[in-house]
Amino acid sequence: MRKIFLAYLLTVLITSFVYAEDDKDEAYPDISIGITAVAGSFNITEKNVGIDKEPGFITGAGLSIEKLVYNHIGIGTGIQYRYFYLDFTDKENTETVDARWTFQSINIPFLIILSAGGDESSINFSGGFVYSNIFYSEMTADSDADVDIKKDNAIKYTNTDQIGLTAGIYFRIKATDFTDFILGVTGEYYPTNLLYEREDSGDRLNMFSYNLTVGYMFRTGFFPGSSD
Repeated sequence: MRKIFLAYLLTVLITSFVYAEDDKDEAYPDISIGITAVAGSFNITEKNVGIDKEPGFITGAGLSIEKLVYNHIGIGTGIQYRYFYLDFTDKENTETVDARWTFQSINIPFLIILSAGGDESSINFSGGFVYSNIFYSEMTADSDADVDIKKDNAIKYTNTDQIGLTAGIYFRIKATDFTDFILGVTGEYYPTNLLYEREDSGDRLNMFSYNLTVGYMFRTGFFPGSSD
């Protein structure tokens, strides 16, 4: 699965660099590269797991790339580090246990972007899917909990490959002739099971989040296929 998505990412990037648009202003750079960051609310839905949870927190940052394909249509991708934490109470033990689940991931989105506006500012609608690889997962019990293990490496219980749906809206505001500020909101939902599935267990956790996105993008034409 990981190799398939990396191959797809490479295909998108190569295609975006060589795909020229016929009807746009040839002097206008059609590729944007920059740094974006997210922060927001994170939570999970559960089935047959037996936990109470509070909304958690998500934050992250990384590199974003956007390519204008037609006059108001573009594609986007990039790579981003994410950090999650969620407080929960395990109700299946004889004594309830308060704990915190933290995990970290690398996310790669694949987006279609619809843009309305001009050179000074625009409103953009994005949608698509995101591949997330969870490389760190840990559960920590409350210091007062009566349990033998206070901290457990939870990667063995975690389905590390996640595929999610994402959609959002953001504003692009011109900062200089070739840079823009980005401000918007996005939502993500992952239909893939966050738990490493045990055969016929029926246990499921699905994660979703609502995020504030900010960024600073550089518009450039210095790539093959871009306008001079």
